[in-house]
Amino acid sequence: MGKTGKLVYIREFLRDYRSIGTIAPSSRALIAKMLRPINFSSASLIVEFGAGEGCITKEILKKMRPDAVLISFERNENIFGVLSSIKDKRLIAIKDEAEKLPSYLISFNLPKPDYIVSGLPLASLPKDVGKKIIDTVKTSLPPQGRYIQYQYSLKSLRGFREEFSSVKLDFTLWNIPPAFVYTCRV
Repeated sequence: MGKTGKLVYIREFLRDYRSIGTIAPSSRALIAKMLRPINFSSASLIVEFGAGEGCITKEILKKMRPDAVLISFERNENIFGVLSSIKDKRLIAIKDEAEKLPSYLISFNLPKPDYIVSGLPLASLPKDVGKKIIDTVKTSLPPQGRYIQYQYSLKSLRGFREEFSSVKLDFTLWNIPPAFVYTCRV
């Protein structure tokens, strides 16, 4: 991410920390842990919630097949400006709420995604919004799909175990702040 992207990100965090979630974009270590569960050779559609300025987006695009599609959601208008500057024909950048994924899948005539990768700060979002996001994930993924979510605490672990049939947990100290990575199966 360029200097302009970092400044926009920090400014937006200071303006609305609850919806941004952290003062620093994801580290290389966190990005690696987030992408490790993805089988890029078979994935044809990946969805990203809370794409921010695109640090994870860019790494997904580097690993994706030439014929795969990435839909990245970012609702913050200023940060979306940085995300939408990424030029790749496989990327569909959407400035909207993650909960609207099903309608976009219909609009673009796309199947259910193989993976949903999320950097949304679920722990700091209103409870009803978090519930809508999890419901969207559950209805949007096929049985073999995976939901990969990072959080800065274990607060979501119990809820994820109640909502998903399988939850694997990973951790990286090398992020600001250190992060837990949940890999969930419907």
